[in-house]
Amino acid sequence: MARRSRVAIEAEETEMNMTPMLDVVFILLIFFIVTSVFIKTPGHEPNKPEAMTAEALAPGLMVAISSDNEIWIDKMPYNLNEIRPVLLALQAENPKAPGMILGDAEAHAGLVMSVQEMMSDLGIDTRVATK
Repeated sequence: MARRSRVAIEAEETEMNMTPMLDVVFILLIFFIVTSVFIKTPGHEPNKPEAMTAEALAPGLMVAISSDNEIWIDKMPYNLNEIRPVLLALQAENPKAPGMILGDAEAHAGLVMSVQEMMSDLGIDTRVATK
């Protein structure tokens, strides 16, 4: 019967278990993914009107209105009577997100105001983007 030396036993015991460290890394990754806020772009970049004053805002909900008076939300065109459920769904994803209306300079002001009024009725803090 052969005896094992102490050196061989100590070499086997020094192996590091990486499983707990990988668990912590994956938990942190999941935490950052779940808590991050994703901005959904409207899918249309209008020619914005000019303004005398401007204030920076980081919107979470963006609505674009084209020169053809199409309302774009999340890369899809909608009519005015179709956007309420879409806005409710986006608001449910991020309830405290401010809204931004990217209205084209050629779009009807009445349509921009109707969209802004609808967003305000839903409790979304809304601003209209300018250059």
